[in-house]
Amino acid sequence: MKLLDFIFAARPMLHLPVWSIYLITWHQIYPENDFNLSGLVIIIALTLNFSGAYYINQIFDYETDFINKKLGFLQNNMITREGMKLCYYIITFLAIAVAFAVDIYSGLICTAIAGLGYIYSAPPLRLKDRPFWGLISNSIAYGIMIPLMIPNIFEYWDEHAVYLPVYFFLTVSAGYMLTIIPDREGDIKSGKITFAALLPTFYLMMIAMLLLYLSLMAAIRMEQFHLSVLSAIAIIIFLIALINRKSPVILFACKAPILMMSLLAGYYYPTYLVFLLAVLILTRIYYQRRFGIVYPRIN
Repeated sequence: MKLLDFIFAARPMLHLPVWSIYLITWHQIYPENDFNLSGLVIIIALTLNFSGAYYINQIFDYETDFINKKLGFLQNNMITREGMKLCYYIITFLAIAVAFAVDIYSGLICTAIAGLGYIYSAPPLRLKDRPFWGLISNSIAYGIMIPLMIPNIFEYWDEHAVYLPVYFFLTVSAGYMLTIIPDREGDIKSGKITFAALLPTFYLMMIAMLLLYLSLMAAIRMEQFHLSVLSAIAIIIFLIALINRKSPVILFACKAPILMMSLLAGYYYPTYLVFLLAVLILTRIYYQRRFGIVYPRIN
C-alpha cells in the first residue's frame, strides 16, 4: 500500500495533459509514422519529470492544501515530507538521465522542465503564487516544452508546426484560469497573490474565453480541423460556465479541454484510450478503498 501511495501521490490523472499534448504533437509532426520506441522513452521521462513536480508542489503547498480541504497524502500522514522529498530527487534524476539517454537536446529540455517545476512551487521564487508568472510558467511547461520534446522536431518544422506550441500554450492557459478558482479561499488566507485572489470569477472566465478564442485562431491558421473543433466546443462550455458560474459547472469547464485533448489523442492512437481507461479504473479503485471517495470526477 505504501508503494501505491507514492504512485498515486504522483497524481496520475494530472498527467493527462502531458501524455495527450505529446501524442497530438507527435501525430502532427509525424502523421504517417506510428508512435515508436523513442517517443515512448520520452513520455516515460516526461512522466517521471512531472511526477517530481507534483511531489514538490505538495510539499510546499501543505498549508494551502489543508485550508482548501484537499485530500492530501502529507496531511493524512500517509507519506512523510522527507519520504516525498527523497522520491522527488530520485525520479527527477531518473527523468533527466532517461532524456539524456535519448539525446542531448531531450536531456536539456527535460532539465529545463525540472528546473521550472521546482521554482514554480519552491521558495524563494514560488512562481505559482505570482499572478503573471504562475500562469506563464505553467503554460510554458505544458504548452511549449512538451511539444519541443518530440525527437528531431526541427527537421520537420514548417509554418504550420510553429503554431502548435502557441495553440497548446493558449489552451493550457485558458484551463489554468479556471483551475485556480477553487483555490481562491486558501490563497487569500495564506496571503498568496494569485489571479484567483486578485480577480473575481467573472473576469477570470472572460480571460479564459479570450485565450480559447486565440487558440481557435491558431488552429484555423494551422488548418487543423480537429484542434479547431476542440477549441470551439471548449468556448461553448466556458460560455455556459460563465453564465451559470456554479462550482460543478466551472470544474467541468476547466477539465473539458484536457478531456477533449485526451479523446483526440486516443482517436489518433487507440491504444492510448485503453491505457487511459486502465488508469481511470485503477485510480477509482484506489481512492475508493483508501479514502472512501469517488475520484476522478468530471465536476
